[in-house]
Amino acid sequence: MKHQTKTAGLLMGLFLTGALAVHAQTLNLFNTDNLTVPRNELRSGGPPKDGIPALTRPEMIPVDEATYLEKDARIVVVRVGEEVRGYPVPILNWHEIVNDTVGGEALAVIYCPLCDSASVVERAIEDDVLEFGVSGFLYESNVLMYDRTHDALWSQVGMEAVSGPYAGQTLRHLPWEIVSFERLREAKPDALVMSRNTGHRRNYASNPYESYFRDGQLMFPVSKTDDRLPDMEPIVGVRAGEDIRAYPVAAVAAEEDGRLQDRIGKGELTLEAGDDAEVRVVALPDDAQVVHTFWFTWAAFHPETEIYETR
Repeated sequence: MKHQTKTAGLLMGLFLTGALAVHAQTLNLFNTDNLTVPRNELRSGGPPKDGIPALTRPEMIPVDEATYLEKDARIVVVRVGEEVRGYPVPILNWHEIVNDTVGGEALAVIYCPLCDSASVVERAIEDDVLEFGVSGFLYESNVLMYDRTHDALWSQVGMEAVSGPYAGQTLRHLPWEIVSFERLREAKPDALVMSRNTGHRRNYASNPYESYFRDGQLMFPVSKTDDRLPDMEPIVGVRAGEDIRAYPVAAVAAEEDGRLQDRIGKGELTLEAGDDAEVRVVALPDDAQVVHTFWFTWAAFHPETEIYETR
């Protein structure tokens, strides 16, 4: 038994040594200058750089033609001016980032299945219009993006660049909605929806994270936990200036008519929520960043956050 234990320990040591070597070699593919997070807490999610292929300028079709979607399929909806576009979660599960242009604005729609996090950002910062890819690395169980101009790393729920020339800076966040396909088709019949003709062969009818959502066991650890809410409680996290607040989707739905108005930072925030986990960012302060995510990862990134309580 002692011999078996010693052998197992030796093999584990060799495995870890090899894993660390691969980690270092892979991380060298990115610009880690000015890194703002602990290097040893960046974890490989498994796929290599671009192993999860981000999409750019996806084919869009009228909402009535998106017959491949089930009625209850969740859609991340973006509106800029009069243009409305929907990005189905069944496709985002396999690609995580979509670089697109909506109403003349260069945007990125970002989704991380590990924490059910969705956000929409402008891709322009200073004089750069960036295009994002999936790095293959995670921080606090959340996707780390990289921009193809500088190979610098960006955190979605951290809401800023974590390396490279823009380290510590954030992109402008835009309002979004998460609604069912049926609701989108009824409410916005002129909307365009991302086609499953992505140029990649994926089974978009299959959810590779189904058991993860059902079992509620985290795939990757986080550096700190907060038991004020259940780990996988859906929240809308908002940062505006010095204010950092988590709005449980259930608390928004419990407000009169499912509509919540709150002052955060220097402006007003309006959220709406309804049946089937639908939630909308109706109004957002100009300086605010906003993401839909599970509580566990928001709390790991923003331990000082306050939780909104129904008044």
